[in-house]
Amino acid sequence: MYKSNYVHSPDCENYCGNIEEILVSQSTRVIPIIREQFLKEYILGVNDTYEMFRIYCKTFNIDELLDTRMIILQPVGGKEVKDFLSVKDIAEQYIGSENILLNTMVNDCLLIITTILDKGEIIAGIEKIRNSVCKSGNYSIAAVYSAVSHISAAPSSYARLKKYIGYYFYSGSDVTLYEDNIKIGKNGLRPSLDCSAVEHAVNSGDRKRLGAILDVFFAEIKNTLPVPNIAKAYCIEIYACLIRSCEVERFGRYIDGVVTIQQANYLGEIKDFIEKTGAEIVQLNEPDSANIYSSLIRETISIINENLENENLSLRWLAGTILYTNVDYLGKLFKKETGKNFSHYVMEKRMEMAKELILEGKKDRIYEVAEKVGYGSNSQYFSQVFKKYTGVSPLEYREFARLEREKIMQKSS
Repeated sequence: MYKSNYVHSPDCENYCGNIEEILVSQSTRVIPIIREQFLKEYILGVNDTYEMFRIYCKTFNIDELLDTRMIILQPVGGKEVKDFLSVKDIAEQYIGSENILLNTMVNDCLLIITTILDKGEIIAGIEKIRNSVCKSGNYSIAAVYSAVSHISAAPSSYARLKKYIGYYFYSGSDVTLYEDNIKIGKNGLRPSLDCSAVEHAVNSGDRKRLGAILDVFFAEIKNTLPVPNIAKAYCIEIYACLIRSCEVERFGRYIDGVVTIQQANYLGEIKDFIEKTGAEIVQLNEPDSANIYSSLIRETISIINENLENENLSLRWLAGTILYTNVDYLGKLFKKETGKNFSHYVMEKRMEMAKELILEGKKDRIYEVAEKVGYGSNSQYFSQVFKKYTGVSPLEYREFARLEREKIMQKSS
């Protein structure tokens, strides 16, 4: 009785009216969320995507052939998603909420679909967003936008732009990428890399030669445009060639550079880092008096470097057969300018070359290494000299090198 009287009472009518007002007001807030969720799930391929899109178009009166552009914005520099949420509001401000069909976070990106088709307006809007974010959040954003396509093609547009957004790696985050301008390289087209040339430049202290090799290497990467992670793998490869040319005792100092390369945002950062490291290692191998060597001693050193495999290499052979000069004069001049006896200098060069061969990880036996550094068939004598020079036997050195390579691979994986 009490319930019946209440249902038909004037107070009940007022109550029901209030419920309707509440539902209407709440629907005004909920509809945009539902609209966004329908389109988001269609793009991401959640559930029955075709049915999802059909309901979306019918419910919200959207033409399936409506022309749109898609924009993806991504924070650069290790920013967390929570730091990026404010960009949604900034995007609505500069692109205009009336021009936006979708403005949502997907993983670490902001995904926008807009009815603005003019490229100039798109670029101007993105630049305003980027400048605002830079001032308020003190970080940069990478941006890529699509060609004009129907709203029904949004899933394929999203798949392409997600792949393209990583290409800010080559241009910097202050550049707005347009999908039609991005020419993805084939991963099979790898840059040429001659580790022996890198190691020779480093070990001979040839800064200019190393610089030329690195310039060609990075130019080829920019020309072939491999996927950024593949490009980083190539960079780690040439970095490994550099650091294995330095003293084994210095490995620990440079191994962490692999992580630096992996975490870099731009190819330019990696190039600067590798060039700086290479210059540092080269400097360690530059003779202190290289700038005051006479032409005769410079030529002598060049001949030594070219003939380390020759077991006949000696001061007498070089002076009489190659330079046609007095052996005693050449020996005294060599000691005066380099500070080392000819034989000791050659031994050091051969030992450094032997270390390179061992560090390369090839399957050469010790006697084969001995032959390649001018000791002929006398591998036992070679091992004695090597141990005296390095403090460990060639086999022990090879094991140490293997462990160091494993550390590098673990850091790069």
